[in-house]
Amino acid sequence: MAKHQCPNCHSPISLSYLFFSKYTTQYRCVKCSALMVSNRRRKITGLTLAFFSSFLYSLINSHVQNLFLTTLVVFIVFFSILWLVPNQVELVDEQSKA
Repeated sequence: MAKHQCPNCHSPISLSYLFFSKYTTQYRCVKCSALMVSNRRRKITGLTLAFFSSFLYSLINSHVQNLFLTTLVVFIVFFSILWLVPNQVELVDEQSKA
């Protein structure tokens, strides 16, 4: 069972949606056309990682003075942890929105 999949048909969710979308962006499943949106878990994970990343950046930058290397390490850690947290989307009831 995949970590990031459609709650309706269980097809995988695009990595670009998970990594580069805003928290208010809706996603439509390619296979079943179910409408999904980020849930509270994704928002809390993102905020926690933002604070953790700033702390990690200052910690690494105090020891390694290479800006590119420091930024690369922080981004790798950020996106890896974001990818490891499951169930970050939930279905949207389209009938209640209309």
